[in-house]
Amino acid sequence: MLCGVSFMSVIATSIRKIIKIGERSVGITIPREWLNVLGMSIGSSVEVSLSPGYLLIKPLSISQTKPIHSVKVKHDDINVLSRLIIAGYIEGYDIISVDVARDLARKAFYSIAMRLPGAIAMDGPEFKVKISVDEINTDLNEVISSMRSTLSTMFDLLIDYFNTGDRKRLEEIIRLDDDLDRLHFLGMRAIKRTAFKEPSDSLDYAIVIKSLEHIGDCLDRVSNTMLKIGLEDLHINNECRAIFKDIFAKVSSYVSKAINSLGTNNITLAMKVLLGREELATEALNSIKQCLDVPGVLAITHEAIVAVYEAAEIGEVATLKAIKSMEEEHRVPVKEELSQELSE
Repeated sequence: MLCGVSFMSVIATSIRKIIKIGERSVGITIPREWLNVLGMSIGSSVEVSLSPGYLLIKPLSISQTKPIHSVKVKHDDINVLSRLIIAGYIEGYDIISVDVARDLARKAFYSIAMRLPGAIAMDGPEFKVKISVDEINTDLNEVISSMRSTLSTMFDLLIDYFNTGDRKRLEEIIRLDDDLDRLHFLGMRAIKRTAFKEPSDSLDYAIVIKSLEHIGDCLDRVSNTMLKIGLEDLHINNECRAIFKDIFAKVSSYVSKAINSLGTNNITLAMKVLLGREELATEALNSIKQCLDVPGVLAITHEAIVAVYEAAEIGEVATLKAIKSMEEEHRVPVKEELSQELSE
Protein backbone atom coordinates (compact mmCIF):
# COMPACT_ATOMS: atom_id res chain seq x y z
CA MET A 1 0.00 0.00 0.00
CA LEU A 2 1.04 3.62 -0.38
CA CYS A 3 2.27 4.36 3.11
CA GLY A 4 2.57 8.13 3.00
CA VAL A 5 3.20 11.26 1.04
CA SER A 6 5.51 14.09 2.01
CA PHE A 7 5.46 17.42 0.19
CA MET A 8 8.10 20.12 0.38
CA SER A 9 5.49 22.63 -0.76
CA VAL A 10 2.20 23.84 0.68
CA ILE A 11 -0.85 24.60 -1.45
CA ALA A 12 -2.47 27.77 -0.10
CA THR A 13 -6.06 28.81 -0.73
CA SER A 14 -7.90 32.00 0.10
CA ILE A 15 -11.43 33.28 -0.41
CA ARG A 16 -11.37 36.71 -2.05
CA LYS A 17 -14.04 39.16 -3.20
CA ILE A 18 -14.24 40.75 -6.63
CA ILE A 19 -13.75 44.51 -6.38
CA LYS A 20 -14.47 47.32 -8.81
CA ILE A 21 -11.50 48.99 -10.52
CA GLY A 22 -12.37 52.02 -12.61
CA GLU A 23 -15.50 52.17 -14.75
CA ARG A 24 -15.17 49.01 -16.86
CA SER A 25 -12.88 46.65 -14.99
CA VAL A 26 -12.92 44.50 -11.87
CA GLY A 27 -10.17 42.68 -9.98
CA ILE A 28 -9.17 40.59 -7.00
CA THR A 29 -6.39 40.97 -4.48
CA ILE A 30 -3.96 38.32 -3.21
CA PRO A 31 -1.88 38.19 -0.01
CA ARG A 32 1.40 40.07 -0.52
CA GLU A 33 3.46 37.18 0.85
CA TRP A 34 2.32 35.01 -2.07
CA LEU A 35 4.50 37.11 -4.37
CA ASN A 36 7.67 35.87 -2.63
CA VAL A 37 6.50 32.26 -2.94
CA LEU A 38 6.01 32.73 -6.69
CA GLY A 39 9.18 34.74 -7.19
CA MET A 40 7.16 37.77 -8.31
CA SER A 41 6.94 41.45 -7.38
CA ILE A 42 4.71 44.46 -7.97
CA GLY A 43 4.51 44.97 -11.73
CA SER A 44 5.15 41.31 -12.67
CA SER A 45 3.03 40.02 -15.58
CA VAL A 46 0.54 37.19 -15.26
CA GLU A 47 -1.45 35.22 -17.82
CA VAL A 48 -5.22 35.18 -17.23
CA SER A 49 -7.20 32.40 -18.96
CA LEU A 50 -10.98 32.04 -19.12
CA SER A 51 -12.28 28.46 -19.05
CA PRO A 52 -15.76 27.03 -18.43
CA GLY A 53 -16.55 27.73 -14.78
CA TYR A 54 -13.21 29.18 -13.64
CA LEU A 55 -10.37 31.63 -14.21
CA LEU A 56 -6.73 30.49 -14.29
CA ILE A 57 -4.06 33.02 -13.29
CA LYS A 58 -0.41 32.04 -13.61
CA PRO A 59 2.91 33.89 -13.67
CA LEU A 60 4.60 34.28 -17.04
CA SER A 61 7.93 33.46 -15.42
CA ILE A 62 8.61 31.60 -12.19
CA SER A 63 12.04 31.69 -10.56
CA GLN A 64 11.40 29.58 -7.47
CA THR A 65 12.83 26.09 -7.04
CA LYS A 66 10.58 23.30 -8.27
CA PRO A 67 8.94 21.56 -5.26
CA ILE A 68 9.91 17.93 -4.74
CA HIS A 69 7.03 15.52 -4.22
CA SER A 70 7.85 12.20 -2.54
CA VAL A 71 5.98 9.07 -1.53
CA LYS A 72 6.89 5.93 0.41
CA VAL A 73 5.67 2.50 -0.71
CA LYS A 74 5.88 -0.86 1.01
CA HIS A 75 4.68 -4.40 0.29
CA ASP A 76 6.00 -7.94 0.70
CA ASP A 77 4.79 -9.14 -2.72
CA ILE A 78 7.28 -8.17 -5.44
CA ASN A 79 4.57 -7.92 -8.14
CA VAL A 80 2.40 -5.65 -5.99
CA LEU A 81 5.45 -3.59 -5.09
CA SER A 82 6.25 -3.12 -8.79
CA ARG A 83 2.71 -1.90 -9.44
CA LEU A 84 2.99 0.55 -6.55
CA ILE A 85 6.18 1.99 -8.02
CA ILE A 86 4.39 2.40 -11.36
CA ALA A 87 1.47 4.09 -9.59
CA GLY A 88 3.86 6.50 -7.87
CA TYR A 89 5.46 7.27 -11.23
CA ILE A 90 2.14 7.98 -12.94
CA GLU A 91 0.91 10.08 -10.00
CA GLY A 92 3.83 12.44 -10.63
CA TYR A 93 6.05 11.86 -7.61
CA ASP A 94 9.70 12.91 -8.00
CA ILE A 95 11.05 10.46 -5.42
CA ILE A 96 9.60 7.05 -4.57
CA SER A 97 11.06 5.54 -1.39
CA VAL A 98 10.75 1.75 -1.32
CA ASP A 99 10.56 0.77 2.35
CA VAL A 100 11.50 -2.94 2.08
CA ALA A 101 14.69 -5.00 2.06
CA ARG A 102 17.08 -3.65 -0.60
CA ASP A 103 17.23 -6.89 -2.61
CA LEU A 104 13.42 -7.04 -2.85
CA ALA A 105 13.23 -3.36 -3.74
CA ARG A 106 15.81 -3.76 -6.51
CA LYS A 107 14.01 -6.77 -8.00
CA ALA A 108 10.68 -4.92 -7.96
CA PHE A 109 12.15 -1.82 -9.59
CA TYR A 110 14.37 -3.40 -12.23
CA SER A 111 11.53 -5.64 -13.45
CA ILE A 112 9.76 -2.45 -14.65
CA ALA A 113 12.57 0.12 -14.93
CA MET A 114 12.76 0.00 -18.73
CA ARG A 115 9.07 0.96 -18.93
CA LEU A 116 9.47 4.13 -16.82
CA PRO A 117 11.23 6.94 -18.73
CA GLY A 118 13.58 8.95 -16.52
CA ALA A 119 13.39 6.58 -13.52
CA ILE A 120 16.73 5.76 -11.86
CA ALA A 121 17.69 3.94 -8.63
CA MET A 122 19.51 6.06 -6.05
CA ASP A 123 22.17 4.79 -3.64
CA GLY A 124 21.75 5.48 0.06
CA PRO A 125 20.52 3.97 3.33
CA GLU A 126 17.03 3.62 1.82
CA PHE A 127 16.27 2.40 -1.69
CA LYS A 128 14.81 5.32 -3.63
CA VAL A 129 13.67 5.81 -7.20
CA LYS A 130 14.26 9.30 -8.59
CA ILE A 131 12.27 10.50 -11.58
CA SER A 132 13.92 13.01 -13.90
CA VAL A 133 11.32 13.91 -16.52
CA ASP A 134 10.36 17.35 -17.81
CA GLU A 135 6.59 16.97 -17.72
CA ILE A 136 5.95 20.66 -18.39
CA ASN A 137 7.59 20.40 -21.81
CA THR A 138 6.25 16.95 -22.66
CA ASP A 139 4.08 17.36 -25.76
CA LEU A 140 1.08 15.06 -25.29
CA ASN A 141 0.25 15.29 -28.98
CA GLU A 142 3.70 13.87 -29.75
CA VAL A 143 3.10 11.09 -27.22
CA ILE A 144 -0.17 10.20 -28.95
CA SER A 145 1.49 10.36 -32.37
CA SER A 146 4.26 8.00 -31.22
CA MET A 147 1.72 5.62 -29.70
CA ARG A 148 -0.24 5.62 -32.94
CA SER A 149 2.90 4.84 -34.96
CA THR A 150 3.76 1.97 -32.60
CA LEU A 151 0.23 0.55 -32.81
CA SER A 152 0.28 0.74 -36.60
CA THR A 153 3.48 -1.30 -36.66
CA MET A 154 1.98 -3.84 -34.26
CA PHE A 155 -1.08 -4.29 -36.49
CA ASP A 156 1.12 -4.67 -39.57
CA LEU A 157 3.20 -7.32 -37.83
CA LEU A 158 0.11 -9.28 -36.79
CA ILE A 159 -1.38 -9.18 -40.28
CA ASP A 160 1.98 -10.29 -41.70
CA TYR A 161 2.03 -13.18 -39.23
CA PHE A 162 -1.24 -14.50 -40.64
CA ASN A 163 0.37 -14.28 -44.09
CA THR A 164 3.68 -15.94 -43.26
CA GLY A 165 3.33 -17.80 -39.96
CA ASP A 166 6.63 -16.23 -38.80
CA ARG A 167 6.54 -16.37 -34.98
CA LYS A 168 9.17 -13.60 -34.80
CA ARG A 169 6.41 -11.19 -35.82
CA LEU A 170 4.49 -12.06 -32.65
CA GLU A 171 7.57 -11.71 -30.48
CA GLU A 172 8.18 -8.25 -31.95
CA ILE A 173 4.58 -7.23 -31.17
CA ILE A 174 5.11 -8.19 -27.53
CA ARG A 175 8.31 -6.14 -27.42
CA LEU A 176 6.61 -3.13 -29.00
CA ASP A 177 3.89 -3.31 -26.35
CA ASP A 178 6.60 -2.48 -23.80
CA ASP A 179 7.43 0.63 -25.87
CA LEU A 180 3.74 1.51 -25.84
CA ASP A 181 3.68 1.14 -22.05
CA ARG A 182 6.60 3.57 -21.74
CA LEU A 183 4.76 6.18 -23.77
CA HIS A 184 1.58 5.55 -21.78
CA PHE A 185 3.30 5.97 -18.41
CA LEU A 186 5.09 9.13 -19.59
CA GLY A 187 1.88 10.62 -20.95
CA MET A 188 -0.16 9.88 -17.82
CA ARG A 189 2.57 11.31 -15.58
CA ALA A 190 2.69 14.51 -17.65
CA ILE A 191 -1.11 14.80 -17.41
CA LYS A 192 -1.03 14.41 -13.62
CA ARG A 193 1.60 17.12 -13.24
CA THR A 194 0.07 19.63 -15.69
CA ALA A 195 -3.69 19.03 -15.43
CA PHE A 196 -4.16 22.31 -13.54
CA LYS A 197 -3.50 24.21 -16.77
CA GLU A 198 -6.43 22.82 -18.78
CA PRO A 199 -8.39 20.25 -16.73
CA SER A 200 -10.86 19.46 -19.51
CA ASP A 201 -8.15 18.90 -22.14
CA SER A 202 -6.17 16.80 -19.67
CA LEU A 203 -9.13 14.45 -19.19
CA ASP A 204 -9.45 14.06 -22.96
CA TYR A 205 -5.74 13.28 -23.30
CA ALA A 206 -5.98 10.73 -20.48
CA ILE A 207 -8.86 8.89 -22.17
CA VAL A 208 -7.08 8.78 -25.53
CA ILE A 209 -3.71 7.66 -24.14
CA LYS A 210 -5.38 5.01 -21.99
CA SER A 211 -7.42 3.71 -24.93
CA LEU A 212 -4.32 3.45 -27.14
CA GLU A 213 -2.53 1.54 -24.39
CA HIS A 214 -5.51 -0.84 -24.05
CA ILE A 215 -5.50 -1.50 -27.80
CA GLY A 216 -1.82 -2.41 -27.53
CA ASP A 217 -2.65 -4.79 -24.68
CA CYS A 218 -5.22 -6.46 -26.94
CA LEU A 219 -2.60 -7.09 -29.62
CA ASP A 220 -0.16 -8.32 -26.97
CA ARG A 221 -2.70 -10.88 -25.70
CA VAL A 222 -3.52 -12.00 -29.25
CA SER A 223 0.19 -12.53 -29.92
CA ASN A 224 0.64 -14.57 -26.75
CA THR A 225 -2.39 -16.68 -27.64
CA MET A 226 -1.06 -17.32 -31.15
CA LEU A 227 2.34 -18.27 -29.77
CA LYS A 228 0.63 -20.93 -27.68
CA ILE A 229 -1.62 -22.46 -30.35
CA GLY A 230 0.54 -21.84 -33.45
CA LEU A 231 -0.58 -21.59 -37.04
CA GLU A 232 -0.45 -25.38 -37.41
CA ASP A 233 -3.85 -25.44 -35.72
CA LEU A 234 -5.16 -22.99 -38.28
CA HIS A 235 -4.42 -25.53 -41.02
CA ILE A 236 -7.63 -27.25 -39.89
CA ASN A 237 -9.25 -24.64 -42.09
CA ASN A 238 -6.87 -22.53 -44.15
CA GLU A 239 -9.59 -19.96 -44.72
CA CYS A 240 -9.39 -19.08 -41.02
CA ARG A 241 -6.02 -17.45 -41.58
CA ALA A 242 -7.56 -15.17 -44.19
CA ILE A 243 -10.49 -14.45 -41.87
CA PHE A 244 -8.24 -13.42 -38.96
CA LYS A 245 -6.15 -11.31 -41.30
CA ASP A 246 -9.25 -9.55 -42.60
CA ILE A 247 -10.63 -8.92 -39.10
CA PHE A 248 -7.46 -7.26 -37.83
CA ALA A 249 -6.95 -5.30 -41.07
CA LYS A 250 -10.39 -3.77 -40.55
CA VAL A 251 -9.75 -3.13 -36.87
CA SER A 252 -6.46 -1.44 -37.77
CA SER A 253 -8.27 0.80 -40.26
CA TYR A 254 -10.95 1.59 -37.68
CA VAL A 255 -8.36 2.59 -35.07
CA SER A 256 -6.59 4.79 -37.61
CA LYS A 257 -9.84 6.57 -38.50
CA ALA A 258 -10.59 7.21 -34.83
CA ILE A 259 -7.18 8.83 -34.27
CA ASN A 260 -7.47 10.80 -37.51
CA SER A 261 -10.85 12.19 -36.46
CA LEU A 262 -9.22 13.47 -33.27
CA GLY A 263 -6.12 14.92 -34.88
CA THR A 264 -8.04 16.70 -37.65
CA ASN A 265 -10.97 17.77 -35.46
CA ASN A 266 -13.25 16.11 -38.03
CA ILE A 267 -16.66 15.55 -36.47
CA THR A 268 -17.99 13.83 -39.62
CA LEU A 269 -15.26 11.19 -39.44
CA ALA A 270 -15.72 10.88 -35.67
CA MET A 271 -19.43 10.16 -36.15
CA LYS A 272 -18.63 7.53 -38.80
CA VAL A 273 -16.35 5.87 -36.26
CA LEU A 274 -19.04 5.84 -33.59
CA LEU A 275 -21.79 4.65 -35.93
CA GLY A 276 -19.57 1.89 -37.33
CA ARG A 277 -18.66 0.37 -33.96
CA GLU A 278 -21.50 -2.14 -33.64
CA GLU A 279 -21.38 -3.11 -37.30
CA LEU A 280 -17.68 -3.97 -37.16
CA ALA A 281 -18.04 -5.91 -33.90
CA THR A 282 -20.97 -7.91 -35.32
CA GLU A 283 -19.09 -8.57 -38.56
CA ALA A 284 -16.13 -9.97 -36.63
CA LEU A 285 -18.36 -12.35 -34.67
CA ASN A 286 -20.21 -13.55 -37.76
CA SER A 287 -17.02 -14.12 -39.77
CA ILE A 288 -15.54 -16.64 -37.32
CA LYS A 289 -18.49 -19.07 -37.33
CA GLN A 290 -16.66 -21.52 -39.59
CA CYS A 291 -13.57 -21.34 -37.37
CA LEU A 292 -15.12 -22.22 -34.03
CA ASP A 293 -13.16 -25.49 -33.89
CA VAL A 294 -9.86 -23.55 -33.87
CA PRO A 295 -8.36 -23.27 -30.36
CA GLY A 296 -8.37 -19.73 -29.05
CA VAL A 297 -10.61 -18.33 -31.78
CA LEU A 298 -13.09 -16.79 -29.34
CA ALA A 299 -10.33 -15.21 -27.26
CA ILE A 300 -8.70 -13.72 -30.37
CA THR A 301 -12.01 -12.34 -31.65
CA HIS A 302 -12.82 -10.93 -28.23
CA GLU A 303 -9.58 -8.94 -28.26
CA ALA A 304 -10.37 -7.58 -31.72
CA ILE A 305 -13.78 -6.37 -30.50
CA VAL A 306 -12.27 -4.82 -27.35
CA ALA A 307 -9.85 -2.90 -29.59
CA VAL A 308 -12.82 -1.62 -31.61
CA TYR A 309 -14.58 -0.33 -28.50
CA GLU A 310 -11.41 1.31 -27.20
CA ALA A 311 -11.01 3.09 -30.55
CA ALA A 312 -14.63 4.21 -30.28
CA GLU A 313 -13.70 5.94 -27.00
CA ILE A 314 -11.25 8.02 -29.00
CA GLY A 315 -14.06 8.80 -31.43
CA GLU A 316 -16.16 10.01 -28.48
CA VAL A 317 -13.36 12.36 -27.41
CA ALA A 318 -12.98 13.61 -30.99
CA THR A 319 -16.73 14.39 -31.10
CA LEU A 320 -16.63 16.31 -27.81
CA LYS A 321 -13.52 18.18 -28.92
CA ALA A 322 -15.23 19.25 -32.15
CA ILE A 323 -18.28 20.45 -30.22
CA LYS A 324 -16.07 22.47 -27.86
CA SER A 325 -14.37 24.05 -30.86
CA MET A 326 -17.76 25.13 -32.19
CA GLU A 327 -18.60 26.65 -28.80
CA GLU A 328 -15.29 28.51 -28.63
CA GLU A 329 -15.87 30.03 -32.07
CA HIS A 330 -19.07 31.59 -30.78
CA ARG A 331 -17.31 32.86 -27.64
CA VAL A 332 -14.40 34.60 -29.37
CA PRO A 333 -15.95 38.10 -29.17
CA VAL A 334 -16.56 37.60 -25.44
CA LYS A 335 -12.94 36.54 -24.89
CA GLU A 336 -11.61 39.53 -26.82
CA GLU A 337 -13.81 41.92 -24.82
CA LEU A 338 -12.69 40.40 -21.52
CA SER A 339 -9.02 40.58 -22.56
CA GLN A 340 -9.46 44.26 -23.42
CA GLU A 341 -11.07 45.01 -20.05
CA LEU A 342 -8.35 43.18 -18.11
CA SER A 343 -5.66 45.14 -19.91
CA GLU A 344 -7.19 48.47 -18.97
